[in-house]
Amino acid sequence: MVTVVKGVNFNKKRSKSIAQWTVRLLPFVILSILSHEFIYRGLFDDYEEQHIWCVFRYARSIKKYSTAIQLFHFIVPFFINLFSAIFIIFNIARHRSITRIQHTYEQQLVVSPIVLVILSFPRLLISLF
Repeated sequence: MVTVVKGVNFNKKRSKSIAQWTVRLLPFVILSILSHEFIYRGLFDDYEEQHIWCVFRYARSIKKYSTAIQLFHFIVPFFINLFSAIFIIFNIARHRSITRIQHTYEQQLVVSPIVLVILSFPRLLISLF
């Protein structure tokens, strides 16, 4: 999206630096947000069936927090992808109207967020139930 907005003035070196810092920082942010799961996680041995079960025992407030975080991690990436795709489509259409060039990237850009939701939905359901 930044490439489309900046166009010719796009600074590849700065963009690469920002992406590297984001990739390094994001796992720590996500782990700190999900740290409550490590605190409330319990492992139980089932000697008869020879299984180890991972069980979460949350207080009511922590359960609400966990549900909100799961929904946040599901909904926010979807909307970022969707709005980025729509923004790119409109900007490319505006540039096309100026230059009169025909390309068909719109379908791929709209399908991407939908596929993201379809693939993420089972994970969301499992985490909520």
